[in-house]
Amino acid sequence: MKNQIVGTIMCFSLIFSTIHPLSATEGMWIPSMIKKMVAGDMNAMGMKISADDLYSINQSCIKDAVVHFNGGCTSVLVSDKGLLLTNHHCGYSRIQAHSSLENNYLKDGFWASGLDKELSNPGMNASIIKEIRDVTDAILGELPENATEAERAALVKIKSAELVESAIDGTHYQAYIRPFYFGNQYLIFITEVFEDVRLVGAPPSSIGKYGYDTDNWVWPRHTGDFSVFRIYANKDNKPAEYSEENVPFKPAYHLPVSLEGVDENDFTIVYGFPGRTDNYITSNEVNDVLTKTNPMRLQMREASLGVIDAAMRKDELTKIQYAAKQSRISNAYKKWIGQSKGLIRHEAVSKKDSIERVFQERVNAKPEWSDAYGGVLLDISALDTKTQHHSMSRNFFIEFFYMGPEVLRFAGGFSELVELSKNKEVADEEIDKWVANKLSKMGYFKNYDAQVDEDIMKAQINYFIEGQPLAIFTKDMRKKNEDLAGFTDRLYAESMFVSEASIRSFLEGYSRNKYKKIEKDMGYMFSKNISSHYMDVTRPALMEFAPTQDSLMRVWMAAQMEVIPEKTYYPDANGTLRITFGKVEGYPPFDAAEYAHFTTLEGVMEKEDPTNPEYNLPPKMRELYNAKDYGQYAHETGEMRVCFIASNHTSGGNSGSPVINAKGELIGLNFDRTWESTMSDIMFNSSICRNISIDIRYVLFIM
Repeated sequence: MKNQIVGTIMCFSLIFSTIHPLSATEGMWIPSMIKKMVAGDMNAMGMKISADDLYSINQSCIKDAVVHFNGGCTSVLVSDKGLLLTNHHCGYSRIQAHSSLENNYLKDGFWASGLDKELSNPGMNASIIKEIRDVTDAILGELPENATEAERAALVKIKSAELVESAIDGTHYQAYIRPFYFGNQYLIFITEVFEDVRLVGAPPSSIGKYGYDTDNWVWPRHTGDFSVFRIYANKDNKPAEYSEENVPFKPAYHLPVSLEGVDENDFTIVYGFPGRTDNYITSNEVNDVLTKTNPMRLQMREASLGVIDAAMRKDELTKIQYAAKQSRISNAYKKWIGQSKGLIRHEAVSKKDSIERVFQERVNAKPEWSDAYGGVLLDISALDTKTQHHSMSRNFFIEFFYMGPEVLRFAGGFSELVELSKNKEVADEEIDKWVANKLSKMGYFKNYDAQVDEDIMKAQINYFIEGQPLAIFTKDMRKKNEDLAGFTDRLYAESMFVSEASIRSFLEGYSRNKYKKIEKDMGYMFSKNISSHYMDVTRPALMEFAPTQDSLMRVWMAAQMEVIPEKTYYPDANGTLRITFGKVEGYPPFDAAEYAHFTTLEGVMEKEDPTNPEYNLPPKMRELYNAKDYGQYAHETGEMRVCFIASNHTSGGNSGSPVINAKGELIGLNFDRTWESTMSDIMFNSSICRNISIDIRYVLFIM
């Protein structure tokens, strides 16, 4: 009897602690709504500025200094001449694109000696939010109560287009609308998008990526993860395409920089564009992540990384060619390992299940709730079972087609030429134009090595084929008794798409009747089989279930907010501007251990290893350390602080986000989370989840 009582108390405690978070640091809040929702909590934790200082449409404010960096990261304006700070890994692909054996900016770093030496980046953009408005009523106000999902989707699409057009009419602004709380709310974001963004400077990778993959997602951290860009505008301070006539942009606001540093328990704000979280998925869905999705993705990426890492160690050119690709693949790979560890260690499935049991008990006890929400969890579980096979197929497609051997994507890009050539109504001139455009964009091969690509395919193809036994990706392509390794050898030996010389020769002599050679090419055929299976089988199946899934998740979200009102609800991240708040604090990573809230240059030196490229520092850094020559950037203790951690709730996309103190000053750049914290995309735990930032004083010291 005693054990039964103890068990009941423990179960209740788990449920209570899950529903009632112990910390106010969880959540990614929409800036326009913080005054109403969390400004009081922020003030209680130590914030000294007002909500209007963070977001306002009537005056310049911190919002105007926070910039969406090329759609994937965040950056911050720090001068009245458009100077942007972001992470080294956010600018990495651009630094790599400008690098060569003669000018190896990845290895040696780059610092423009003047405005005229700053490097342009075609296709890059920087976006500033001008205003955020709630348009829920305008979109859903005319929705009939008994509307089908198809009718609802059609109305949302029409109303959204009308609202976007109205919002930007007569301006140079752009706008987009995003759903929140699974479509229970809609907001419009009005933006100013700049297309002339130039590279100003970056430290060598031995500083900017210090620790490389070994230290990625790890604390203690000693990485100087920053790079510097500048926004340019026309003479009227408006967005314009690149031109030598453009001038540095004059922002409405830029963040002041603090050299005071941070102490434990200092209040912090991270202001940026987190990518995606799934904090409201069910226990069954979390279990799928742990037992199916993550293991498959890790298997595929481990295979490709084994090939790429080995090739990069052997050759300096290959190291340059594959640096950005390796970084992109390995970043998520290590994150998913940490995410799974964190979710298992902190019993995420059990905690989700506890919330669901409380929900179901309350629903069953109230007839009107039972009628409206009684079967929602069972329906979500049943749908998950129906879509699991297709969801895994989609993940395989992403990992092999988009993150695996590049020949598949390159060859697949020629399907448009095939269709143009087949269509007798298309003039020869249009085909010639397509070919000329493709010939002008052969920079693809600058960062391509056919042998490395072949080895990647060999490493992954068995997992890809065997993981989807019902699909026939090599139909009519494999010879009798040919294994997949032999098939891969033959593909790379015969396909013209693995050689710049071959593809140039083919295109330079192209006429429309030669499209059949493309169709018979092994690289093209394999690419076509894979993409066709996704487009004809996987995607339609997922699209068929999507309306039901959208409806169920929308009901599940609204139901939780109604049935369990004592729990705090914030919208999942979806790439839109958010504010998170927390405090500088260490944490216990495991039993009998306690991590401090900061690292120093002394720790950088302790890791230094000239024989290991991940920890091989520039000699100048050793000289400065030995002289203790830190200037005004030293902490009051005399040490050079490098990074610090805090309890802000962050995600991918927050990279480069400004970390702001209680007075609204820049104290660092967010660049990572601890390995244990990657679970926060699904479940945030305030006792263990920490974001990692580079101290702004270390940035200035390096510059």
